[in-house]
Amino acid sequence: MSKKSLGVITSSVLIMSLLAGCASGSKPEATNANSTDKAASTAAPASSKPVTLNILQYAPEMTDAMHHLADEYHKQNPNVTIDITIHQDDYPTLLKTRINSGDIPDIFMSGAYNDNKTYKDYAYDLSKEDFMKNIADSAKTGVTLDGKVLGYPFILQSHSFIYNKKLFAEAGITELPKTFSQLEEAAKKLQAKGIIPFSNGYKEWWVLEQTFTQVMSSMGGDYAAAFADIHAGKKKLSDIPAAMNIFDLLDITTKYGNPKPLETDFNAQVNLFAQGKAAIMHQGTWAEESIRKINKDLDIGFMAGPVGEDGSKAGLMVDSNIVYRINKDSKNLNEVLKFFNWLTTSDYGKKFVPAETKQISTIKDAPFPDAQLAKETSEFVKNGVTYPWVKGYWPDGYEQKAGEILQKYVGGAATRDQVKDDLDKTWAKLAKAAQ
Repeated sequence: MSKKSLGVITSSVLIMSLLAGCASGSKPEATNANSTDKAASTAAPASSKPVTLNILQYAPEMTDAMHHLADEYHKQNPNVTIDITIHQDDYPTLLKTRINSGDIPDIFMSGAYNDNKTYKDYAYDLSKEDFMKNIADSAKTGVTLDGKVLGYPFILQSHSFIYNKKLFAEAGITELPKTFSQLEEAAKKLQAKGIIPFSNGYKEWWVLEQTFTQVMSSMGGDYAAAFADIHAGKKKLSDIPAAMNIFDLLDITTKYGNPKPLETDFNAQVNLFAQGKAAIMHQGTWAEESIRKINKDLDIGFMAGPVGEDGSKAGLMVDSNIVYRINKDSKNLNEVLKFFNWLTTSDYGKKFVPAETKQISTIKDAPFPDAQLAKETSEFVKNGVTYPWVKGYWPDGYEQKAGEILQKYVGGAATRDQVKDDLDKTWAKLAKAAQ
């Protein structure tokens, strides 16, 4: 599975086009199974024989939402059962193992950008499907390769530090920190009030990987050229000062964080934060629904993530990187296309992402979610600093490897120099394999 760097769209352009025409959020309503959907599928007529569609994905926070989706679709299409497998730990390895063994799901989740190359031999080209006209053009950029649309961009997500506004006020923090020094001062104030400053879910390699992307993105400039030089061996990742700021940031979060961060997974991290025991956590819009299930009235916000000592570079990561890909050789291809047509054009489908996941949909006329973090994301795009998810330029497999390498640093099993060397060597190895 080879892949090379692809471009990353400017997040402000993406979100502004998605925000255009968004209405207020509302709960998906079930559609009468006997009613006729307004939009017709471009796929061949599906048969009425029993069919099971298999979906393999990560994002465990979407578990309840996806089961609601499957149940609703089955109500409207009694012959179709959707079987969803949600696997977070080591997901890329599981997916590739299944592909290599020929056990390819009908639908599987991946990232955008470079993953177009990784899965191009297995993904169905959606470019001629009518329902894709309902997806914002800017969102399709991340799933397009050589004129083919090789994936369905599902959600616009953002991530940075989420903070508890009440706890900040109680600690006397009147101005949000934008530098590492200011972040540490805020942590000291919180700690003095008996509040755990950071809830760190570092058992999850992807939490560390996403924190890494935030400091790395602040290097700015021509990302494609910079990462192409690293791919070609002209420079090393450790030569990028912005990327290496990750160590100072991790030092602050662990010094003022919860005990045993390497034993704390996503659910434990969210619980600690939602219960008001910790004031800050590095997560994204996907975490809000999990927070609300524990504490529906918690007053939360996004902090422009500090990336060093230059406060002007503190920002929010915004991009559409969750993608559903359709197995082009699926024996149920027509039923799969019928499902995505329904997901994109039906009233229930349009409301699903904003209502069930509290995130921003890529569908042009979908309602806007009634969620605090989504609202703050739109404000950041209008008035703040935003960055694309630069992991779209990384070699295949580097996301997980980078997170696991940084876990060694958090656990004290490797020094900064050892981690830098490991990050560089791992990049070089994976880049060579992708050639």
